[in-house]
Amino acid sequence: MPDLSIALPKSLPNSLWIIVCYLFLASSALSNPDIEVLPSATSTNTVKIIWSFTIENKTGRAVQNAEFKTFGPVKETSTQICRRITSSHPHEIITDSLGNQVLVYSFDVIAPYASKIISIVAELGISGSPKPEACRNMSFWLGPEPYVESDDPRIIKQAEALKQQDSVQTIHSIFKWVSDNLKYTGYISRPRGALYALTHKKGDCTEFMHLFVALCRANHIPARAMAGYICPGNNRLRPSGYHNWAEVHDGKTWQIADPQRGVLFSPSSGYIAMQIFGENPDALEYTFERFVVKGDGLSVTMNP
Repeated sequence: MPDLSIALPKSLPNSLWIIVCYLFLASSALSNPDIEVLPSATSTNTVKIIWSFTIENKTGRAVQNAEFKTFGPVKETSTQICRRITSSHPHEIITDSLGNQVLVYSFDVIAPYASKIISIVAELGISGSPKPEACRNMSFWLGPEPYVESDDPRIIKQAEALKQQDSVQTIHSIFKWVSDNLKYTGYISRPRGALYALTHKKGDCTEFMHLFVALCRANHIPARAMAGYICPGNNRLRPSGYHNWAEVHDGKTWQIADPQRGVLFSPSSGYIAMQIFGENPDALEYTFERFVVKGDGLSVTMNP
């Protein structure tokens, strides 16, 4: 290892000594491969993600007052900040108390057999490790809700069987049990819920998510259901990347838990959160998964 000794004037104040030493070590690291400068745990990378939709009028008549809605990235999570959204068409953004953002497009008229391509670009700050974040309104993330039957005796019994000495060990126990005991069936068009997953031991990513969340909540561990896209290695969101996973609070921050894919407490740069599910009174009351269009004769597809 290279000699890092340096002669510094003894008359320097303590504060200047600290600054000089820091600058010296930083410059030495650039020229000496033996020194590793670690990034800040809260550092973020700026990425731009793009996706688009095609709206088609498949009829021979004009469609008046058409409307299209789709989710944008969640405003903020422990690993994601949505800084800006731009689009090819004018739109309104509605944000709820959970940070969900819905883009609303209105069209006075769509001509017969016409189509519109809506392109969206979002600028995100993505962190490889979650920032510390207290669990605000903890009771909200502990109770039952549709598809998360954490108060059902059968869920409670299984949760008790998986409980360990502390919450982090219990999270790992629940995660492993759900991953090992549920059979992945492939895509199911309608969610079945945690109780269905426990009873039938099968489902798609949604059932894996709901059962994990329910078992955590039954053990008094805050957990929530998420929706978004897996986007590894590129910045384009594709229909095939749509996915459901969970977030669980480990006592310090929200962590990704994806039992269907076997991902727990891992760097989450490939996960783009588009929706936090919750029965909050201020939450957006939109039941669509990715997008919805209003207007007789209109169809919409997400472009690959």
